[in-house]
Amino acid sequence: MDQLSTAAFSMAIGAALIYAWLRTVARQDNRPALLRARSHSFWCALIAFFVSSSGGVSNQQAAHAGAGESLWASDLLAATGPALWLLSIYLIGLYSWPASVANVRAASLEPRSMMTPLPKALSAVAALVLLGAGLTLWMIRDVTGVPPQYEVASSDAYGSTWVSQSATDGLRAADQMLALFAINLASLALALLIAMLFILLRKPLGSLSPHDNQVLREVWLNRLLRTSILAFASVGASSLHYKASWLMSLDRTMYQPWQNTANVAMLITFIAMALWKPPENFARTTSPKPASSFLRMRENLFAIGFLTTALTLIALACSSSLVQTEYADNARPGENAPQAIVSLLVVALLFLVLNAGFLGYLHLKSRGTHSLARHSADLPRYVYVLAGLLLIGATYLLINPPFEYFWGLVPVKPVFALGALLALLAATACHIWWVRRAALPWDVTVEQEIWYRQVHELRALRVVTAAAVAMLAWGYEAGPYVSAVGIIVFCCPAVIILARPETRVPQRV
Repeated sequence: MDQLSTAAFSMAIGAALIYAWLRTVARQDNRPALLRARSHSFWCALIAFFVSSSGGVSNQQAAHAGAGESLWASDLLAATGPALWLLSIYLIGLYSWPASVANVRAASLEPRSMMTPLPKALSAVAALVLLGAGLTLWMIRDVTGVPPQYEVASSDAYGSTWVSQSATDGLRAADQMLALFAINLASLALALLIAMLFILLRKPLGSLSPHDNQVLREVWLNRLLRTSILAFASVGASSLHYKASWLMSLDRTMYQPWQNTANVAMLITFIAMALWKPPENFARTTSPKPASSFLRMRENLFAIGFLTTALTLIALACSSSLVQTEYADNARPGENAPQAIVSLLVVALLFLVLNAGFLGYLHLKSRGTHSLARHSADLPRYVYVLAGLLLIGATYLLINPPFEYFWGLVPVKPVFALGALLALLAATACHIWWVRRAALPWDVTVEQEIWYRQVHELRALRVVTAAAVAMLAWGYEAGPYVSAVGIIVFCCPAVIILARPETRVPQRV
């Protein structure tokens, strides 16, 4: 009970902080009511996505040595936590509107049923993903679990002691995990239905027209359904990973199809939900007139970034399944390092080629501007310094790995590692040269053109540097800290390094 009360107190504190944040954001009185309402819905959806995707049943799979029957509280919290957070954030959002667009008791003369704003296609996709996640629970029914191992210490007649068997966590059986996965899935479905009901029944906002109220309601439902679909898919992927963990303890070659299926399905679901944009057919009477050329250029930049990143991640997921070798019991770390390095090199080159290809299309499309001067500028100096330090450090550690393993380490040949990294640097240099010389079809200012080219250059440096760090983490199994460095570099947004040019553009929903 102490654990439940502590979790409830922590959730209350978190909800209060989120409510305070939403109210703070809502106090920007210099914007029209419609833009303030759209900004409010965006922040609610973003917060709900992050808090509902944290935690979950996957953290409860391990069977710990010496654990008794006192896990029911943590199991219950893990199974219902994502649903509670999802429902809480949307309820907080519905009751923390900006004061200028507060709910009113108003009736509309337009004929409409309560289900009119409900996205039919997205609702059907949510039902199918929920059904698929439920099907994965049937697939894990035969998991018998793996018992945990206790530490065994040995000693000799001279008083020397050593650990002959380390303590390792086991895997809980399906008779325990099935209930947790089912509760997790059912609670998410229930939270979705309750939140949808509140959104459909909420009173209209006083400062918005009936049309904008209806579209805003559709936006809320769209984001709620997309977040819920990702949560359903996450439960299904976690159950497949649970089955893969059990199979890996029996035979290291049998788990890969389950693991790869979960990864690819989750990636496809994420890309589909990211592409499924909410409606934007609001009345434009209160929106500022957009700067059309810069808006088209910025939309192109977002589209290229999303498509190339998505295709790169898909290629990485496919290559990871091909690179994994069938380890023997006495296999040593580093034996698959050459395959991992080549795979990451190919994936990074794919990213550069895709971006260069899109820029080549724009270059051919803008034949009328080929004679115009190209405007470009270097990135901030510290970006090159940090990228250089990471590349040099990754190269040195690939050639002289300082890691120590019980079975030893098989380092790659220095010529091989240097050749791969030099090929990566050469391709990056060619890509940057092309970014700075490709013609652009938009009539934009010098500052805006420089910003566009700098974002492309930063993306190339980001991916190449992350690939070099990943070669070290993947090839030598360097641990979570090295992997975290690569992930941080790969996910570093351009907005914290490059200031966006001044222009008036409509806020995206």
